[in-house]
Amino acid sequence: MTLQQIFIANLKRIRNERGFSQMQLSEKCDMNCNYIGQIEMGRRIPSFEKIEKIALALETPSHILFAYESAESRVREESGTPDYLRRLPKDARKEIITRLSAAISRDIKDSFDPENY
Repeated sequence: MTLQQIFIANLKRIRNERGFSQMQLSEKCDMNCNYIGQIEMGRRIPSFEKIEKIALALETPSHILFAYESAESRVREESGTPDYLRRLPKDARKEIITRLSAAISRDIKDSFDPENY
């Protein structure tokens, strides 16, 4: 994957995570909407100044737009299971999950107990 492809993928992902359309982002950056679209299609390459404006509008550090994340690491992050837990033996993970589930169930049950109000 090239640096430009990484930038484009991150730009689209972060823009969507923030809930911005291309038009909304372009307005926040004071840029033409077509320009943002051309960047995302790989037809234009923004200057450093424009990259900084885009990052500011997305409320993210500009270097994050160039950070490479494999699909596997994103899936792992989205699944909510940190790497250190994945490295534990299967039996230990199962025991942790069982105990955490029981503790969460108790907390939920206690929160609905009328005596607690």
